[in-house]
Amino acid sequence: MIDLLMKRDVHLIQALPTNGIYTLIIFLSREICLNVGKLGQQRFPKGYYTYTGSALGKGASSLKRRISRHLQKKKRNFWHIDFLLANENATVTAVAAAQTNEKLECTLNSYIKMEGGAKILVKGFGASDCSENCESHLLYLGEGNIESKIVTVYSKRFGSKPLLVNFG
Repeated sequence: MIDLLMKRDVHLIQALPTNGIYTLIIFLSREICLNVGKLGQQRFPKGYYTYTGSALGKGASSLKRRISRHLQKKKRNFWHIDFLLANENATVTAVAAAQTNEKLECTLNSYIKMEGGAKILVKGFGASDCSENCESHLLYLGEGNIESKIVTVYSKRFGSKPLLVNFG
């Protein structure tokens, strides 16, 4: 899996915690319509998105392996996010991550939505196994770069700045 990534990306991924919570910062360079598995045909406007998840396991289910998978363009589309990230117009520009053994992605996703002024464009996206009835784990934040907003949200929630890895 890691063999398919650029050497620079592999080095950056090694800085991430083994397990924890993460937020992908995704830039979509133009509006697209995309079939997202069982969610069907969806419209995604140009701009910045966040996708928040967790990876609490070891080995193949570690955070480092999860992020490595997300960064690959060619992979089996298994999760909703795979459909979006496989598109040539979608780029993961950064990943924010924090070490934790708790499944906190729903809480963090809610903070990003409230404090970042994010919108839900596709109900159910990435939230099929959600325990807190999140409408979506993919949030749309528009055209402005959002890294500082995400760092602020993580800092408020965890009491310290997250590890922020830039790929863009």
